[in-house]
Order: sequence, then C-alpha cells, then structure tokens
Amino acid sequence: MADIRSTIVRLPVTVERSTTVRDAAAQMERQGVGALLVMENDRLVGIVTDRDIVLRGVARGIPTDSRIDALMTTEVITVPSGVDLERAYEIFRDHAIRRLPVVDGRRLVGLLSVDDLLIRTEHEMAELVHPLADEVFAPHREAPPLATTGEEPVELALELPPRRRAMRAHPGDTLVVHRPTVTQPDRLGEILEVRSPAGDPPFTVRWSDTGHVSFVYPGPDAEVRHPPEEARSGTG
Repeated sequence: MADIRSTIVRLPVTVERSTTVRDAAAQMERQGVGALLVMENDRLVGIVTDRDIVLRGVARGIPTDSRIDALMTTEVITVPSGVDLERAYEIFRDHAIRRLPVVDGRRLVGLLSVDDLLIRTEHEMAELVHPLADEVFAPHREAPPLATTGEEPVELALELPPRRRAMRAHPGDTLVVHRPTVTQPDRLGEILEVRSPAGDPPFTVRWSDTGHVSFVYPGPDAEVRHPPEEARSGTG
C-alpha cells in the first residue's frame, strides 16, 4: 500500500495561536478550508475547525477578537509521513476524527483528511471498473466480423455508442443522466470541477433539480454535453 505522502493534496493552512477568532475565520474563507493548524514557534499546538468556531465560539458568545487558542483542540493526533495508508485508516477509525496532521519528526508536512482518502478510493475503483465496463459494453474479439459483398470479404468497423466513449469534461459542461423510462425527465447538472487533468471522471456537479452539489462518477446512463465553442471562449 502507498505511503501517506502520496495522498497529501495540499499543504495545511496554519495560524499562530495569538490569531483572533475573526482573523482565523477570514483565513478559512480565503483559503477555502474547514480547519486550521495552530502553531507556536513552528511547533504544532492545536487544531481548530469551522465547527469549533461556531459551537465553541459563536454559540457561547465568545468575542470575535478573542484568541483562537481559546477554541482549539490541544490534544492533536498526528501521523508520521513515512507510514502507509493502512495505518492512517486505522487512526481515522479508532479516534473518529476527520483530519490528521502529517509530520516528519517535529516538522509539519501536510494534512490528511477523510475526504482525501475517499477521493483516492474513487480513483482506484474507477481504474478497476473502467476495463470491466468496456468489456461488458464492447467485448474484445480476436477479429472483427466480416461482411461479404459477393467478392471480397469486407471488414466491419466496430464503434462504441457515443455514450460509451471516454467521458471527458470541463467545468461548465453539462452532465446528463438519462432516466430508464420516457415518462421521467433526464437529470441535468452543471459540472463545477473535474478531478483529472485529462478531463476524466469523477466530477463535482451542481444538480439543476435540487441545487445540491455532489461528487459523481457517472455510469453508463450518463453523458457529457459541451457548450458551443463560442460560448466556452466567450466570443460571439
């Protein structure tokens, strides 16, 4: 199994323990994170989450100019960077936590979350399922079928249906999930994020019927619709 360093997707966002609650919340908003690691002279002394700010701070009337170390968790569980992911799974399970700082000696090198492990599992499952799905929908043959014209045999080209070709997308494309019956309308969603540089699934999608955003690996009942080139480029 791979070690933890292969799964870290971003550096942790840190603040000093003297940072105010207001400034810590602003830092979360700017960086788009739900947790901050609290430091003192390059030493990890705590972790504070958006939930801590709401429940330990706002709900109890703690002034926003108070120090963030009044709200942080001080008993921080960490994991060495050189151990494998199986150990990280065990720590998440045994301690019921969502975020796990990664250290190299006393040096902070990353922050691993349950979401990171979920995304990695999604990618591994996709790599496993893709060849199986291709075999189901387009079984391999030793030779393509031949049709005769009365003279020479003519080789027939095999082509996957459009919805079984590689599903590539860009932010702004539309994901369409086809319903099993004609009485049900197709489900549409705007693709907000594509996790693969090549445009492969999984996608982050905002669904038009509910407005909810979800992490999706489309099945064989889905297709990607691209906007016209002029709409994508913004030219008339």
